Amino acid sequence: MLCLGLFAVGCGGDDGATQEQLEAARAEGAKEAEQEAKVEQLEKQIEQLKKNQAGNSGKSSGGSQGGSGASGSGGPVASCGDGVRVGPDTSCQFAMNVAGEKGSNPDASVIDAYSPVTGEHYTMTCGPWNGGGTVCTGGNGATVYLP
Repeated sequence: MLCLGLFAVGCGGDDGATQEQLEAARAEGAKEAEQEAKVEQLEKQIEQLKKNQAGNSGKSSGGSQGGSGASGSGGPVASCGDGVRVGPDTSCQFAMNVAGEKGSNPDASVIDAYSPVTGEHYTMTCGPWNGGGTVCTGGNGATVYLP
């Protein structure tokens, strides 16, 4: 009986993975899920850009943007709704956060906005845009056009 008890303790005491290994696996899984979400978002943006480019072939967005920090882009390449538009290196999620921050601080020429795509906050410089409304630029080459 004693031998059976020792045998059971010896065999059943190891479940295969340490707590540290489990936590590392969870962290890796979360990182992979975040990367997959970013890839999915980028794929959606590419599709939107392709649709916009196909629909706008031969049309010029015209004008250049004003304000300090404005990028050399000729104008918006995608619409995010509510009159908010973006340049080529900008997600609609980020643009909507920029619009919210600017709406909360209408007189501010510099705002801070969070990007759900990168998980980072970015400083955006805003000013009038020749195409009408306001343009905010900054971050990692982001451009957001506000009505």
